[in-house]
Amino acid sequence: MYTLYIDTHFVNLVLALFKDGKLIEKEVVESNKHSEYTISLLEKLLDNNNLKVDNLNSILVINGPGSFTGVRIGIVVAKIIAFTKNIPVKTLSYLEAMALNFDCPVLVGIRDRNGMFVGNFNANHELVEDYVYMDNKHINNKDIKEDIEIDLIKVYEYMKDKDAINPHLLKPLYVKKIEVMKND
Repeated sequence: MYTLYIDTHFVNLVLALFKDGKLIEKEVVESNKHSEYTISLLEKLLDNNNLKVDNLNSILVINGPGSFTGVRIGIVVAKIIAFTKNIPVKTLSYLEAMALNFDCPVLVGIRDRNGMFVGNFNANHELVEDYVYMDNKHINNKDIKEDIEIDLIKVYEYMKDKDAINPHLLKPLYVKKIEVMKND
């Protein structure tokens, strides 16, 4: 069984391929031009392993938070493949993926220039309360873990028994509401 991992939430574009639960290849491109590189990187990943999209059995995608456009690119690619090829897709947030590195309650976050998106997770890696956005003046004195490398094996193991979702319901995670969404 082959599982495709997609992460376009921030500067690094990360695609990885698992075979029967083992990481067989990981491709990383450091660029803010995910729209230019995602499909070609996916083709390279599949070609390197003599595979086609039809060989994929599942998809894991990071649904945010992060770059507005970056997150949307990963979601759209996952949606299209999942829907057109009838492949199960599962999502997790980048914050959830970071929390998998800890076996105790933890606050994890991702910064932007004005503050930080924060998730509070228990020792079972479950979100304790809704994600919050903290501006820079409220971050001081908080023990928030950030810039933690994602352990793809832990992500795979954590997600393997989770339920897939309908590709039509696959949505980016927006922690900070944009102006357009505030008027809905």
